[in-house]
Amino acid sequence: MRTSAIITLCLEKYASPLYESLLAELSQPSPKKAQLEVYLRDNCIELRLNAKDVSSLRAVTNSYLYLVYAMYSSLKSVQE
Repeated sequence: MRTSAIITLCLEKYASPLYESLLAELSQPSPKKAQLEVYLRDNCIELRLNAKDVSSLRAVTNSYLYLVYAMYSSLKSVQE
């Protein structure tokens, strides 16, 4: 059973650099447990995740949210 989630993160001035970083991350080879699409709309990043089951969806969601948090924290500390 396929599962999906859409997450929208409105991060104002940090949205564009985070989006670019996520695109770079997506270009790297990775296990195919899930698929991720990333969009930038009006200073918001939209993550569209699709996975083969709920457990895989939870795992990939946690991974990408942690990655976004780490990038956001780094950008915020550099700009302060």
